[in-house]
Amino acid sequence: MTVHRRCRPLLAAILLLVATATAACGSGQISQTAEQVSPWAGGEVGEIAVLDVAFPFRPPVAGNEVYGVGEIAPLSVTIVNHGDAADRLVRVSSPIASSGVVAEGLVIPGGQTLTAGQQGPVAGLDVSYENDAGLIALAGLSEPIRSGLTYPVVFGFERAGDVRIDVPVDLPDFPRREPHAFYRASR
Repeated sequence: MTVHRRCRPLLAAILLLVATATAACGSGQISQTAEQVSPWAGGEVGEIAVLDVAFPFRPPVAGNEVYGVGEIAPLSVTIVNHGDAADRLVRVSSPIASSGVVAEGLVIPGGQTLTAGQQGPVAGLDVSYENDAGLIALAGLSEPIRSGLTYPVVFGFERAGDVRIDVPVDLPDFPRREPHAFYRASR
């Protein structure tokens, strides 16, 4: 028996083992969603975490333009203070806006959370909303905000400092549609 004939079963076993190992690498992954990420953005500076930041989707939309030039774009955001001392959001800015709007009194006590961008009580305060801008907004947009893109926004805190976040447009809250009859019949 030659050396080559004795090595064939060993080579076949190694190839089978490699094929099995590499086939298992993708198990549990759905290829269409393997690279998808959450549409929400966030960042941290010091003891402050700025989470779930987005421009709220506002229908109806002409094309993909959610907020036009010159408009006010509110921001939806959750701010968490992991420290013991209170901090205050003092400014918000972006190169795509002439100014930022921050409601007075946005103090985040130590160990507490503030959620902004919806109607009603926020962090125990009942805040009135002028021009539907919400508590935190960008005013005087120099370019439109379009769905599917992100825009740089800087949140400035009195103690913690600044954090820059690339902010997307929130997903629309449309009801789920029934699949086309072709897809229902093929199941």
